[in-house]
Amino acid sequence: MADAESSVAGGEYATPLLAAHPNLLKNRNFVLLWAGNVISALGDRIHMLVMLALVSKIVGDHLAPPNPNYEAGTMESAQLTVMMLAPFLLFGPITGLLADRLPRRAIMICSDLARVVIVIVARTIFLREQGTQANAQSEYVMLYSLLLGSEFILATFGAAFSPARMALLPQLVHPDQLLRANSLTTAAGTIASLLGFVAGGLLVTHSLHVAMYVDAGTFLASAICLAFMKLSGVPRRTQGQGGGAGGKESGPLRDLAEGVAYIRGHRRVMQITWLLLLYWSCGAIILSGLTGIVTRYYHLPIANYGYFLGVIGLGMVLGAASVSLFRHGIPKEIGVAWAMVGVGGFLLAFAQMSQWQSALVLVTLAATCGAVMLVSLETLVQRIVPNHVRGRIMGVKDVITNIGMVGLTIPLALWPDVDSFIFLVLRILSVVVMVVGLGLVVYYYRRRPLGLSIPGSIVLRLARGYLGLWQRYQRVGPCRVPGGTAGAGAVIVVANHTSGLDPVILQASSPRRIIHFMMAREYYEKWPLSLIYKAFGAIPVNRTGNDIAAVRLALRALQEGKVLGLFPEGKISMDGSLQEGRPGVAAIALMSGATVVPACITGTRRHQGMLSDFMGRARVRIKYGKPLRANDLVPGAGATTKNVVRDEATLRAVTERIMGAIRELQITEESA
Repeated sequence: MADAESSVAGGEYATPLLAAHPNLLKNRNFVLLWAGNVISALGDRIHMLVMLALVSKIVGDHLAPPNPNYEAGTMESAQLTVMMLAPFLLFGPITGLLADRLPRRAIMICSDLARVVIVIVARTIFLREQGTQANAQSEYVMLYSLLLGSEFILATFGAAFSPARMALLPQLVHPDQLLRANSLTTAAGTIASLLGFVAGGLLVTHSLHVAMYVDAGTFLASAICLAFMKLSGVPRRTQGQGGGAGGKESGPLRDLAEGVAYIRGHRRVMQITWLLLLYWSCGAIILSGLTGIVTRYYHLPIANYGYFLGVIGLGMVLGAASVSLFRHGIPKEIGVAWAMVGVGGFLLAFAQMSQWQSALVLVTLAATCGAVMLVSLETLVQRIVPNHVRGRIMGVKDVITNIGMVGLTIPLALWPDVDSFIFLVLRILSVVVMVVGLGLVVYYYRRRPLGLSIPGSIVLRLARGYLGLWQRYQRVGPCRVPGGTAGAGAVIVVANHTSGLDPVILQASSPRRIIHFMMAREYYEKWPLSLIYKAFGAIPVNRTGNDIAAVRLALRALQEGKVLGLFPEGKISMDGSLQEGRPGVAAIALMSGATVVPACITGTRRHQGMLSDFMGRARVRIKYGKPLRANDLVPGAGATTKNVVRDEATLRAVTERIMGAIRELQITEESA
């Protein structure tokens, strides 16, 4: 059965959804793909502990004299890691190409079934031979080579599975659901990993044979989940069907060259790929080096390696779950830059610890930041890359990232005394990660699309995160404030006033312009909030009467083409109803000739004080209305309206026009 495919139009996914945009947990295909991934993750961790136990047994049995209590260290773990990663490095472009030319689900099912056969046949033969071999050096070499070779073959089918899964996921969910889908997949996968390490430790202690068959059973269960997916109702590929872009027939080499050329020519994809390389380089050091740290540095049995990785999995769950809380996506500077700083910082602290309990907490925190970074990067590349080259891009990306992993792991695999220096290697890599992360922080904030300082940009991001997580903020429809391009001109944003949150909500909903609010001086001068208000150019107003100085500052800001934020009611409405508007807003609008953009805020808690407004949880919504220009406010006034400012009747009419626009939005929201 052909896979579900999405078309590419205008550079964005036109992803068809089953049952008209179902919830992720009601999307049959996503749930089955998710379940297969969870089961595979469980089996992978059991498999890893089986392999380490087999390595320990083989090496211990062939020492002179034999040592039945021998525990594998960093070198042996690194050798296994190289065998697991080498197929991704060698065959990544080919497996990615297959994911574009063949049905992706079929590739995944065949890979799972092949791994079932390999685990049962090869491992059964190996264990049977293991029980009859003597301690001759030649037999030791044969056994160890067979172990590494079977791992290489098994990983080869894993290399075919990975790009097919990554390319299939964006076809099954809406682009707006992709971040949440990735975070749910990562969270569930890491929970399964945690359970897999615990279960693997118990199974290995009980019986390697039983652990082996459980491992094979997980691959079989994953294949069954994939087989029950229903993709017949979704259109086939419209681009890249059977070959190159646009559906034209082409050979495998040309298709592969297109994938490589796409990454080289797409700056953002290349940047993401390099960051993933650095991320997985840290993963390689932890995956290989943690074995020696546990057994040689902390003098714990090999089973504790699984428990360590299980707790790291818990950190991954926490990180992935935190990403899923961001309803509108996580900002790059948080999900990538600050997360990378966290990974480097916590790993650096981990490398200084002499007590394994403290080290365990630090490596778990590093894993939490790492999950945030991984989900963010994977989601970015899935959104950017069009469907017809997505498989081969994922394959080439796997090759580049595995270059870093294998490149760091090979020296560990060949260095007999590596356990003495593993913390030094980890410290160096942690510093590199921190430096790159801090560089990205500066890079992202220096771009300052709103013209804010770096501290102001950080405050704005924190405010948006707070609204999204705590206030469950949602903007309904587009922001109607004109962009900051030349000619956008002066704008006055007017809104109802329901709580002390309103200025924060309005600014968070304006992605292209900074809104300079007129606010009561007693709030403006409260430290430390005064630092924030000054950073955003707020204008303090005296409540004692007409503040001519404040009006002049407001008019000057509008003359400079800025955006002014005003609440026509003049005070917070205690019951949430729209109060009578004051003529001052109309006067400023008429004197400046600025475009007036109405907005309506709903869902805030009833006002009982500033602290209550910020601490109480709500479900906030904001909606912008159609911009009102000079002719909308005063018909026939033309480009300037200064000559009618002193007409009280006109001021009342303009005030009512502005309040009427807000009232219409409020009625629409209340009836929704």
